[in-house]
Amino acid sequence: MKKLWILAIAGIVSGCLTFTYGNSNLNDLDAAIRLTGMDINATLSQGTKVALLNFTSSSEIFSDYVLEEISIILVRGKKLVVVDRKEIEHIRNEMHFQMSGEVDDQSAQKIGMMLGAQYIVSGSLVNMGDSFRFRTKVINVNSAAIETQSAINVRSDQQIRYLLGQAGENAPPPAAAPEATTQTATAPAQPAAPSSPAAPAQTGIRAYNIGDIGPAGGLIFYDKGNNNSGWRYLEAAPEEVEFQAVWSARNTFVENLQAEIGYGKRNTQLIIETFIQTSGEWDTAAQKSDDLEFNGYADWFLPSRDELDQMYGILKRRNLGDFKNEYYWASNDSHDWGYRTSAQNFRDGSTSNVAKESRLFVRPIRQF
Repeated sequence: MKKLWILAIAGIVSGCLTFTYGNSNLNDLDAAIRLTGMDINATLSQGTKVALLNFTSSSEIFSDYVLEEISIILVRGKKLVVVDRKEIEHIRNEMHFQMSGEVDDQSAQKIGMMLGAQYIVSGSLVNMGDSFRFRTKVINVNSAAIETQSAINVRSDQQIRYLLGQAGENAPPPAAAPEATTQTATAPAQPAAPSSPAAPAQTGIRAYNIGDIGPAGGLIFYDKGNNNSGWRYLEAAPEEVEFQAVWSARNTFVENLQAEIGYGKRNTQLIIETFIQTSGEWDTAAQKSDDLEFNGYADWFLPSRDELDQMYGILKRRNLGDFKNEYYWASNDSHDWGYRTSAQNFRDGSTSNVAKESRLFVRPIRQF
């Protein structure tokens, strides 16, 4: 009966993924990745060992980003056993195949067996002219049967063009994004990002590509594609203003902190207000980020968990920004009795709950 329920759920999710072929149902890349991770998680049984093998595209950077992001989703789901990417890299070098290249099902099956995986995941990105088709399939290593597969229409936006190495080139124009009020069930609704009143409204602002030097001298690592809520880009401070600090010297829990992109600034203010009211703390990661003034800009804040993860994926993994192989604080709290909260290891991208009095690295960011 449990297996039937799992298959039913997987069928529903796969149905949503497979039938989004109309151009009015374009997703962004990260939404497609989330939906793919949900489908895999819903389809496979608890404890199944899965290897994220390859993703065919015109860019090794793009393929690496997709596989790493799906891996993060599956690991966080705590349901499946995900083969370490280093093991796959070793096999890949031995067999001389690229993660962005084609791998036939027979070879994929053989590689899965070598890795001790029960299932392997592969995918591809197909250029449709004004959009892309994001395809994935999960193959049973023993039987070579396809357990589940999906096809999602993805809009051609700045993020996808950057990862494909098309930034600044004559890439296909991005299709119009659907209005928030017409969002379909193909992508989970995200909470609306809060407004950012601290920075003055900027008119006539130049367009930036991911990886560009921002107005404050840092690096652009996120572009949400519009100026809703008063900002479009996220900029990471340069390495020279990075510092170490405690999250909190006391076991104070802060309510209503959000992990999503767009919430770091609000989180920072909530942390500061809570600490001042309850414990009078000032010398913390949030307060020092808020106090930072650099290159004439004083609107820095402590990134949320997903903002920090975006920095890791877009900057650190590309050897941009001079990040250290150490833990960095995020502006999220946990319910671990107030003693611990979220931090990310920039050596491998893993996240952990760390004692709040630990002195970890902080890389402030700003939005504009």
